[in-house]
Amino acid sequence: MKTIKEISEKWVKNSLRAYLEGEKDLKWIQGILRGMSKNEVMGLLSSLQYGLPERRNELNQWLNT
Repeated sequence: MKTIKEISEKWVKNSLRAYLEGEKDLKWIQGILRGMSKNEVMGLLSSLQYGLPERRNELNQWLNT
């Protein structure tokens, strides 16, 4: 049986994937990532090796503000 942490991590990864592929906007992903640390988000983001480069840049800019 999966833990809540594993289920949550999978949900966040799928949400990041949707954002990076252009299916959702920055405000939407900001709401999902709001309670996470920059390091947590960067760790998940580094595990995803695809997506639109401009989306990655936009997300990185938001994380660095």
